[in-house]
Amino acid sequence: MTDDAETHRRSLSRRVARRVTGMVRVAPLRRMEAGFHLSIALDDCPDSACTRGVEVLDAHGLRATFYIATGLLGQDGVSGPITTAQRIRALAAEGHEIALHTHDHADLTGLSVADALADIQHNISYLQDILGANPSPHFAYPYGETTLTLKRALLGHVASARGVRAGINRIFADRMQLFACDLGSHRPDYLAAARRLMQSASISGGWVVLFTHDVQPNPSPYGVTPQVLDSLVKEAIALGATPAPIGETWSRLSAE
Repeated sequence: MTDDAETHRRSLSRRVARRVTGMVRVAPLRRMEAGFHLSIALDDCPDSACTRGVEVLDAHGLRATFYIATGLLGQDGVSGPITTAQRIRALAAEGHEIALHTHDHADLTGLSVADALADIQHNISYLQDILGANPSPHFAYPYGETTLTLKRALLGHVASARGVRAGINRIFADRMQLFACDLGSHRPDYLAAARRLMQSASISGGWVVLFTHDVQPNPSPYGVTPQVLDSLVKEAIALGATPAPIGETWSRLSAE
């Protein structure tokens, strides 16, 4: 087999595994409160997300979920400079949710389950030291990548795990791979996709999670402008959304 053929085979195998993993629900939601629910999530926490992004949300009285990869703190990332422990404490004091995103921000499909769980525990411990309290038990997979084995292993360790597959979380959606819409300018249709999901949820109900990274006038391929974020929040509110962070929405939807 040539190198090109082997590369193609591995790529195809990976795509099939990713599709199967996304299709198999290991922890389906058993109930869903009526109405359109919205959560805004910001991954990795570039400085711009907790400055310009928070300014946009503050204008509407909203709070977000910040999924923090603690090993990135203080570094220069692909979406800009990553924030600091001091600013994370300020975000928590302002009512934002500080959630889990591993410490090393590695593709977890390349790790053993034991190593993946150890990295998540490192993330939890690091955030405990920063916050002086437990972080939110909600988690987002780095790069949106997971496996069936890991999804099952996470049960009992986290309350939910968020992926990057676009969709609306309704009854029987998998809480170990929640749907989320990527607001990244590297996706040419991201704005139309977000609007379609919000329109559908406003009619038929469901939980829409919108996530991005940096929020700045000239965003990275993984971020958006403040104007785009503001326009989507305004549209969601006009459509009757109930906005809340991931943990708050989960608590409401999972309550018996």
